[in-house]
Amino acid sequence: MSLPTILIAFLALIGSAYCADDLMIRGEVEEFGNGSSVVWTPQKFAGFYYDIDEGLGDESLLLETSERSVPIGDAVYATSAQEASFEHGDWGHYRVLAFLGDNYFSGYDDDCIISPSWSSLKDDGVLSKVLIDSDSRETISADQDLLLEEGYKLKFSDSEEGVKVALYKGTALLDTTMINPPETYVYAVPIGDRNVTLIAVHVTGSVKLKPASYYTIKGTFQVSEDLLGIEPGLKYGMMEVSSVDGDGISMTNVQEIDLSLNSDVDLMDGIRLRTADEPDRLYICSNITEPGTYELRGSVADVIDGTSFQWDTSNFAGFYYDVDGNLGTEAIIMTIYGEILEEPNGVVYSTEAQQKDFNFAKWGKYWTIGFLGENYFAGYVSDGAGSSRSRLSDTSEDDNLLVDEQLSKVLVDNAEPLKIKDGDVFELEEGFAVKFLVDNSCEMVFVELYKDGNLAERDYFIVPDTYIYTTDLGDSQDIAVLAIHLADVNCTGGRTCVIDGIWQISTHTIPVEEDTEYDKMTVQVVDADSMRIFMDNEDEQIVLSNNKDQPLMGDIRIKTADQDAISDEEPLRFYIYTEETVES
Repeated sequence: MSLPTILIAFLALIGSAYCADDLMIRGEVEEFGNGSSVVWTPQKFAGFYYDIDEGLGDESLLLETSERSVPIGDAVYATSAQEASFEHGDWGHYRVLAFLGDNYFSGYDDDCIISPSWSSLKDDGVLSKVLIDSDSRETISADQDLLLEEGYKLKFSDSEEGVKVALYKGTALLDTTMINPPETYVYAVPIGDRNVTLIAVHVTGSVKLKPASYYTIKGTFQVSEDLLGIEPGLKYGMMEVSSVDGDGISMTNVQEIDLSLNSDVDLMDGIRLRTADEPDRLYICSNITEPGTYELRGSVADVIDGTSFQWDTSNFAGFYYDVDGNLGTEAIIMTIYGEILEEPNGVVYSTEAQQKDFNFAKWGKYWTIGFLGENYFAGYVSDGAGSSRSRLSDTSEDDNLLVDEQLSKVLVDNAEPLKIKDGDVFELEEGFAVKFLVDNSCEMVFVELYKDGNLAERDYFIVPDTYIYTTDLGDSQDIAVLAIHLADVNCTGGRTCVIDGIWQISTHTIPVEEDTEYDKMTVQVVDADSMRIFMDNEDEQIVLSNNKDQPLMGDIRIKTADQDAISDEEPLRFYIYTEETVES
C-alpha cells in the first residue's frame, strides 16, 4: 500500500463519527465519586430493551462506587418479568422479560386461554423468543401453506368433521387435528414436566369451494424452540447470575471494576462502561455490529397535560457530546397540552458554542457547537491570551462564522505524527491535496495545495511552522479552512518531513440565519456574542397522535406510543430519536 493511500485511509478513520461496521449506543453520562450511587434504566440507556407501546422493559444497572472502582458485589443488574398483551386480544396475556438489551418470552399468565399458566424461569429456568405475535387477517387457499418461523408451516384441508390442520417442520409431519372455526389451533411441546404451547393460530372461518377451499386466519403466535438456560452461577462478562426466580434475574460483579481515567470495561455481553479522560464522568454503552438500521432514542417522555419534558446531551445520544471535554449543550424542551405541542414554543431548541482545544495544542482553541446532533465549527477563539487564543484566528480576517449566521463541519482535527516522503501527495477531504518538497538546505519545505486536481496555492517556509490556507466561506472573509503543522525535516537517506498537526473544516457551510426552517423548527435567535442559537416551532403546531412517527428537525424525529387511552393514570408516552445504519 502506498503512503498516500495509507494517509487517506487514516484520515477517513479519524474523521468518522462511527466505524462503518460499528454503532455505539450511549446511555446518560453520570458523575461519580467515592461512595456515590449511579443507576441506569431503559429511560437512561437506549441499549436496554423498551417497548413504548406497552411500556415494557425493566432492566437496571446500579453501581456503588468507591474511589475509582466498583468493589466486588457492588454492581447489580436486575430485570423482572412483565405482562404483555397478545396482539390477538382474546387470548389474554403472556409474560416477557428484558435481558441484556433483548426481549424474551418468559411464560403464560393465568388469564391466557391458549396455554396453562407457566413461568419459564421459575419452573424450568429457561427463556425463549417470541417469533410471531400478530393479529393481521389473512385468507389462504387449501393449496397454500401458512408459513411460520424456524421451518414450521401449516396446511389446511376440508373434512366432514370441520377443518383438518396439519403441522409440518420441513417435510416432516408433526401433528394433525380437526377444528371447527372459529377456533384456535394449538401445538404444544414438552418442556420440563409439562406441555407448553409453541404455536397458536386462530382460524376465524372457512368457505368450501371447488377446486380449492379458503381459510381465514386472524391471530398467530409462535415461540422459538431454541431455549436460553438461566441459572445461578452463569457468567456474562464480569457479571454472574446471583438469583433466578419467577419474577426475574439479578446479577452482581465477581471482580472489581476499574473506573480509572479513560477506561473501557467490557461489563456484560457487549454492554460496556467507559470513563472520560477527565475525572468523575462515566457512561454505559453497547456496540451494534449486525447490519441494519437502528434507533438512537432519547429518554421516554411520560407526561400529563400542561407539563414539560427536556432532552439534552445526558439523556439523548443523538445530540453531539464529547465526554472527555464535557462538550455539548444541545437541548430540546417540549411542553404538551392534551396531545398538542402548540406553536410557537411547544418545542424549544437551544445550543451554545464552547471552547475546545485543538488536538495540536499549540494552535490554541476554537469554538465548537452541536447543531441538529452534529459537531460544527463556529469560529476561532480570538480573545484572551496565551494558550486560549488561536493561532488560526490571527490568520483569518473573519474568525466568527456566527456573525455571518453560518456553521461549518469539522472534517479533521488530528495530532498524530506522520512521516511524509519528499514529493508525496497528501490527500485531504473535499478534494484537497497537498504536495511537500524538501529544500536542498533541509531547513525549508515547499508546499503546493491542489483542489480537485488544480493548483490552488504555493508557499514555502522554514520548519517548524504551520501552513495555513484561507478562503472565503459565504459572507465570511479569509477563514482558515486548512492548517498543517510541519514539525521536522530529515535529509538522511532520503528527504522526509514530519507532520504532527492537521486541521480542516468544510468549505460547504450550513445556514443558521434567523427564519431558516429545519422541518418543523425555525431559527429565531443567532447571537454571535454569546455564541448561541435558538429555535422553536413557530407556525408549526405538532400533534402527537396515537402511534405516530414524524420529523422534527434534521434527522431528529418524534415517535408516539400506540396507546388506547391517555389520562392522568395513563400519560402520553413519546420520545425523540435519530436513525443510524450499520453497513454490511
